[in-house]
Amino acid sequence: NVLRINVLGGLFVTGEGRPLSGAAAQPRRLALLALLAVAGDRGATRDALIAYLWPDADEERGRRALTQALYALRRDLGSDEALLGLKDLRLNPDQVTSDYAEFHDTLAAGDLERAAECYRGPFLDGFHLPEADPFERWAEEQRSGLAHEWSDLLEQLAVRCSERGDHRGAVGWLRK
Repeated sequence: NVLRINVLGGLFVTGEGRPLSGAAAQPRRLALLALLAVAGDRGATRDALIAYLWPDADEERGRRALTQALYALRRDLGSDEALLGLKDLRLNPDQVTSDYAEFHDTLAAGDLERAAECYRGPFLDGFHLPEADPFERWAEEQRSGLAHEWSDLLEQLAVRCSERGDHRGAVGWLRK
């Protein structure tokens, strides 16, 4: 049962191809999953997650809020093993995938066409977390960086087409 966190072109979680509801659809918990998806294998510290998601909470309240969010996510994701770690938290790659990781993995492997398929739109498009300015700033930085990567990818695909004499294909990539 693989879960997928989608951060490109919106923010939602799917399980068995269907959007999940409950805790996995609650905005702050979705934001927590987005932070972990971007953190990848290195994970994120509890303190960093609290600073992004509960910036105005005192230490105890922030820790309690994070613990409650993790409990609810594990319950609604249907697995105690979906989220790993005690001090540093990360997604279990055997149970949770993301379009962010797939985009970067296919880019790194040089599979540019597949990377282009993974990019369905701007990072967290249309998603906002009121009263969490640090998260909003982080999301904007991610959105900007990914937009540059997307632009570079399209340019590389257009150049490849031009080098093959496929000018129509090149124009198609440049129009995107």
